[in-house]
Amino acid sequence: MRQEVDEVDRMNMNTNRTQEQAADQLENITEQIQEGIREGKFSWNEIQGVIARKTRKAARVTDDYVHENPWRAVAISAGVGLLVGLVIGRSK
Repeated sequence: MRQEVDEVDRMNMNTNRTQEQAADQLENITEQIQEGIREGKFSWNEIQGVIARKTRKAARVTDDYVHENPWRAVAISAGVGLLVGLVIGRSK
């Protein structure tokens, strides 16, 4: 049982790192888009196209990961759900 708990802890740490990296990348992309709009480099249609392509790619990568690692995905989801439940429970 301890090994499973340790594995979930490792997965949560990896998930947290991934979330932090994604947040950093999103912030960077947001800044680039805002700068591009200010300077007239991008049109709204170009931005929508890029966002749609990146979203499809992220969905495809996530789908591949879940199919390759179904139990790990379940454990990560359970861990994230537990953390969200703890945070919500503490806020009440």
